[in-house]
Amino acid sequence: MTAQMRTGPAARDPEFRGIDPPALDQVIRQLRDAQAAISGWLTGHRPPAGVSQAGYRQADEVAHWVSGQLGMLARRYNFAITHPDPGGGVDAPPAPKPAPAPKRTGGAPGGTPRPVRPPSRTAPVRKVAPTPHGAGDLGGYPDRPAAQKAARADALAVAAAVQAGRPVPDAVWKRLEDGAGDPDYTETLYARLGPAGAADLVRAAHGDAARLRAVRGSLGTSSRHLAMDVKWLRAYLAEADRAGVRPAAVRVVTEADMSARTREALVELHLDARMHAEGAPNTAPHPKSTPEPKSTPHPKSTPSNVA
Repeated sequence: MTAQMRTGPAARDPEFRGIDPPALDQVIRQLRDAQAAISGWLTGHRPPAGVSQAGYRQADEVAHWVSGQLGMLARRYNFAITHPDPGGGVDAPPAPKPAPAPKRTGGAPGGTPRPVRPPSRTAPVRKVAPTPHGAGDLGGYPDRPAAQKAARADALAVAAAVQAGRPVPDAVWKRLEDGAGDPDYTETLYARLGPAGAADLVRAAHGDAARLRAVRGSLGTSSRHLAMDVKWLRAYLAEADRAGVRPAAVRVVTEADMSARTREALVELHLDARMHAEGAPNTAPHPKSTPEPKSTPHPKSTPSNVA
């Protein structure tokens, strides 16, 4: 990893910001091991009365720092794996091929070598863009616990509104729209709502395009972290049937950018956007074509009607 930092994208671009998910995952594992070791030491080495507690307090401060870093790093990792770079991830361009060894001229060894043309400095180099997601701004929440806390509160607000027959609060819709691409927020929200709650959100949108787009985007994001399989989809559609919003619910999941596992489940259930296009709003079945009246054939020419 150190070699990649010296020779990779960061060495060529001072504005480089990107994440190598496997490397970050390794850092997170090491920090967790360190946290466990520090916690174990703190538990087993409490200073006795009358002994300075300065070292113990310092170790405790380190433990708190590690805990805070883990929440932030886990959030960055989730962003990176949820929104991978289309180029395939963080990588360094291939190194230019080394120049061939100079050939000797003449029969005797020690002759003057023929100059060899070096590789062109302007030769095209394969550019692989790192994934920026998670490397910079982390959205509206500084770490994973903060995003999860907001999602739990919003899930409770949605459930309470649905149960009481009230509209879902505008503030909840705003957070859902802003956090539709947030892996920590959406994962926790739909883990709490479940498939029935997701269908309730579709019904609560009342056909509003922006709100349905937020549901669609957030479901797509959460599908990369939750098991939205055939069982989940069947429960979701069953609740949508009871609520009378099956066409809209089908469009939400078929038009969303779902995970590969969820797309396979949709295929298994024979669900796709084309099959349910008839449920789309403002689309009426084409009227049956009325057969055009047959034109009366022209009379055949006879000697009597030909001049």
